[in-house]
Amino acid sequence: MKALQYAQNVADLFALPEGYLHAKQLMDSDTASLDEVADVIMLDPVLTSKLLKLANSAIYNLPYQVESVSKALLILGKTQVYNLILSIGISSACSKIDTSAIDLERFWEQSINAALIARFLAQCCLLKPTDRYYVAGLLHNIGELVVLQNNPVQAQNCQNYTASERPWQVQQRELAFTYADCGAELLHLWQLPDSIVEPIALQHSHNFVQKNKAQLVTYLATRLALANQHPEIYSIKELVDPFVLELLQLSQQDVLRAIDFCNTEGLFILSVLNPRISTIY
Repeated sequence: MKALQYAQNVADLFALPEGYLHAKQLMDSDTASLDEVADVIMLDPVLTSKLLKLANSAIYNLPYQVESVSKALLILGKTQVYNLILSIGISSACSKIDTSAIDLERFWEQSINAALIARFLAQCCLLKPTDRYYVAGLLHNIGELVVLQNNPVQAQNCQNYTASERPWQVQQRELAFTYADCGAELLHLWQLPDSIVEPIALQHSHNFVQKNKAQLVTYLATRLALANQHPEIYSIKELVDPFVLELLQLSQQDVLRAIDFCNTEGLFILSVLNPRISTIY
């Protein structure tokens, strides 16, 4: 089967929560007020509590507590709240599947690390809104869950990457496509904006163009997250093309700071988005 067929097979199972869909409709509207959006979000107590936890996390570094959804919308803005809700909704959608065939701890930790690194790098590069990069990092490997639901044995085999054969190379050999391809197809079915989907689809491309900052940041963030996850297998030097750092005008110090940031904040985000995993720490 092709990547699109895999995505179509799980589209119904990987359904975003109704509260997210309603909030998205209002946020996409030019006429809906912030109060209307807040009222919809507050109908879902889990969504509300997770949104406020994330809004008050150190990644936003606000000088005061955000105590209401209305205040979160006012301070963070529609775009950032939209992306936070999207992150929470996707975490909820993915919780419905049987993940026993893969290392779920590794999946979520790497996804969250890539999200935090992407957001940090976007800030370094003065790219806005930074949360778009956070979401692209978070979803960069969602294709793994799509393949898992279609064929657990294939998903399990794709975990057998080594220093000489990187994850996306194993995926290509096993599936004839990568998780990036498959994940992008699912995100298209979810009607996510191209600004998020395209960098995910192109994360393994070596066709580097300076103006395509989103692809460059996603490429860099996903490889840094992989090296951070498996220091016994991969080094940053092996995974990252230095030309990307040059195009983004980033230094090695920026890279190290990004990794430090994800290591500091990752556990908190993990506990918010996927509490059943964080309990193992």
